[in-house]
Amino acid sequence: MFGEPIEGLRLMAGGTRMTSELKNTAGGLTDGNHAIGVPTFQLNASVDWDVPGLEGAALSARMLRTGGQYADQANNLSLPTWNRFDAGARYKLKVDQRDLTLRVNVENITDKNYWASANGGYLSQGDPRLVKVSGTIDF
Repeated sequence: MFGEPIEGLRLMAGGTRMTSELKNTAGGLTDGNHAIGVPTFQLNASVDWDVPGLEGAALSARMLRTGGQYADQANNLSLPTWNRFDAGARYKLKVDQRDLTLRVNVENITDKNYWASANGGYLSQGDPRLVKVSGTIDF
């Protein structure tokens, strides 16, 4: 869902509940088990806020929550549920009659170690705190 409950404040959130079940496995040994790398759920929420009194400036925040998932077909190895928090800022201005947007985003602001996925049976570690700086210009 998405909305702007008051001018300059944008909210977005979404969620997915997932179930998986193995069928017709070799010898039926893992029938009924969960598939590798399929989290039980995913929740995401974000906010984007135009800073009052500072034309063109905005702040943002995001929360990701991903449910546990299995790393093997026998469902003996599992990854726990994990959370990640991100924050950012952007500033839009005019340069030589062109719109320029400057951004800085920090992913995993808590610098938490976590296993992000067991997709395909390979473990993927979540990125450490990561700062991204970018800019775009319209022409």
